Amino acid sequence: QILCSLLMRCLSFRLPLELSISPVSVNCRYLLLSRFAMTRSGSIRCAKLSLLALLLSLCNSASAEQVLRFGTGGENGSYFPVGSLIAAEINRRGLKAGSGEVIEVIPQRSNGSVANINDLSANLLEIGLAQADVISLAYRGMGQFENTDLKNTLRAVGSLYLESLHLVVRADSGIDSITDLTEKRVSVDELGSGTQIDAEALLAASGLSLEDIKLVYLKPDDSIERMRRGRLDAIFIIAGFPVEGVKQLVEDGVGRVIGLSEELVAQITSEHLYMLSHSIPAGVYLNSEKIDTLGVSAQMIVRSDISAEVVYEVTGILWDENVLHSLAVGHPRGADISSRTALRGVSIPLHPGARRYYQEQGYTIQDVSQ
Repeated sequence: QILCSLLMRCLSFRLPLELSISPVSVNCRYLLLSRFAMTRSGSIRCAKLSLLALLLSLCNSASAEQVLRFGTGGENGSYFPVGSLIAAEINRRGLKAGSGEVIEVIPQRSNGSVANINDLSANLLEIGLAQADVISLAYRGMGQFENTDLKNTLRAVGSLYLESLHLVVRADSGIDSITDLTEKRVSVDELGSGTQIDAEALLAASGLSLEDIKLVYLKPDDSIERMRRGRLDAIFIIAGFPVEGVKQLVEDGVGRVIGLSEELVAQITSEHLYMLSHSIPAGVYLNSEKIDTLGVSAQMIVRSDISAEVVYEVTGILWDENVLHSLAVGHPRGADISSRTALRGVSIPLHPGARRYYQEQGYTIQDVSQ
């Protein structure tokens, strides 16, 4: 069992579709055979055969290990390193099932919020990180999730840190506010994304219709490159600052980051629970003053069918002061994770295990419509 656990950590792969129990009872024989089948090189297969035979024989006599699959993000973002730190802290403290078995949390790379929610829905993950706006859309069956019903699947554990809404404009565009976007080429991320929904809400609140703007649906990296080539006037991006591509645009004199009016921020935050008043500090993008904007929290969510006792333990470990210190030391975004803002922007029901923890700690819990 120990060897299987080490192998899983080293190979860092997504568990197969068939392993869809929560928590997962991992059959080592199947796990290793699946990984062996995914190996592309025939020569590598042959070289691994004897090692696999040894490991399979050992796994055969081992009891099944309990694991929780934790969807994070890509290597270049904050979700994967932060999620990996959280998983390591949970594992270090020894999460246990009701039977007394130790449960291991395994962080997995992913494509981020939408992918994690889809995988939670498909029972490919038990825990995930996602933006609050995307979580809200998924829970309410909007945007990319229009034909899905996840109200009985998704539950919140807590809010981690804020991701900033960036409105990036070409340096020479003459755009100084959102109302200047009329007739401009504006990227709002991919069709159905949380950023698209949020951007369109901002445009509508500013008195602009979608027909007033030349909308483009591109991922941030592609949008940044298109702006660099002079083919975009503005980009909406939701991400933790600094966004490296945006920073480079600004430093190269190609782009600027502009703020939102106080009135617009107040209107949007009153209409959308997951949107929060926020600012990007001076100096992040060569800005002499802070940039007023909106923030969307990165949140930890789980499947509703995870044991309440397990989620209670996970929540307690997450907000332990020593764990928070480790997160602050381990990653820049980790320093923004605080128990004081644990329920900030949470717009879906808490998991019963998390709710119990917050009630015991004296938190004021806002009821969210089912």
